[in-house]
Amino acid sequence: MIYTLITFGVLLFVLKRYAFGPLQAVIDKRREAINESIRHAEEMNRNAERLLAEYRESVANAKAEAEQIVDRAKKVGEDQKAEIVGDAKAQAQKEVESARDQIQRETRKALQEIKDQVADLTVLAAGKVAGKAITREDHLRLVDEALSEVDFDQLGAGGM
Repeated sequence: MIYTLITFGVLLFVLKRYAFGPLQAVIDKRREAINESIRHAEEMNRNAERLLAEYRESVANAKAEAEQIVDRAKKVGEDQKAEIVGDAKAQAQKEVESARDQIQRETRKALQEIKDQVADLTVLAAGKVAGKAITREDHLRLVDEALSEVDFDQLGAGGM
């Protein structure tokens, strides 16, 4: 039993000196490597969280910018719509005014033609009634006197 104890003591001394020392160094080295890995993982986690926060902020900014772009596009569209409608109304008003002017010119022209025809008929009728031919000057004087009593502007306005 003493040999066993001595053997055990020597073995314990040898193991402690040559096996446990290097084994403890390996274990300490491994422990340090694990702690370093944990620190590195925590740092990576903090970086990932920071990047995620930046990404979320970028997405929020992009959404806000997209909404602003859509709002500006809507406003531009509404402005262009209003401009087009205004231009169309102005063009329609010009065309109405042009049509009115043309109608007035045509009415004046038609009234002048009626005056001329009435003058010719009046001269012809007066010549037959009087039994003699009336000169062109007499004819124009008689027509002017007859037409001065008629208000052609009122006739034209009543037709419109």
